[in-house]
Amino acid sequence: MKTKNFYALMMATLMGTALAIETADAKTLVAYFSLTGNTKNAAEIVAKETNADLYEIELVTPYPSEYKEQIELAKKELDEGILPPIKPWPENINEYDVVFVGSPVWWGTMATPVRTFLTSGVLKGKIVIPFVTHGSGGADNSFTDTAKLCDGCNVDVDGWAGYGRVTLGLKKWAKENLEEATK
Repeated sequence: MKTKNFYALMMATLMGTALAIETADAKTLVAYFSLTGNTKNAAEIVAKETNADLYEIELVTPYPSEYKEQIELAKKELDEGILPPIKPWPENINEYDVVFVGSPVWWGTMATPVRTFLTSGVLKGKIVIPFVTHGSGGADNSFTDTAKLCDGCNVDVDGWAGYGRVTLGLKKWAKENLEEATK
């Protein structure tokens, strides 16, 4: 732990106040895709707890509004290896050292818009920390698939998984993972 952060943590502990870990040497981004709002909710918590910037991964052509059509298209993309085009990421993305990447779990892996982002090469050389929300199946292959898709990235495959909008342990996990990544 950096000396500055150690003293700040000690002062906060002595004063009985909460402290968001500051990482003067590392700039942090939370990138996420959310279709139902669950992953967005988790991403906002991670960004707040880590003092990170927030970036929503958005499709060039949004998914249909009808749920049945959404899942049919998403399943087709996964089955056929289609990576849907996404809107441009932040121009200053090269400035980030640590990127938390959030996704819903679709059929045991990251959503296709997140897969597009991960395979773009823009995260090469960065520390990538994945987190997911799911409807019942857990993270499944999401974290190991992130490592496979993000060529040249340092991926932490011990990500966080939350059921629906439940975010138990997310704040602590985010702080601890940022601290570990910036040692």
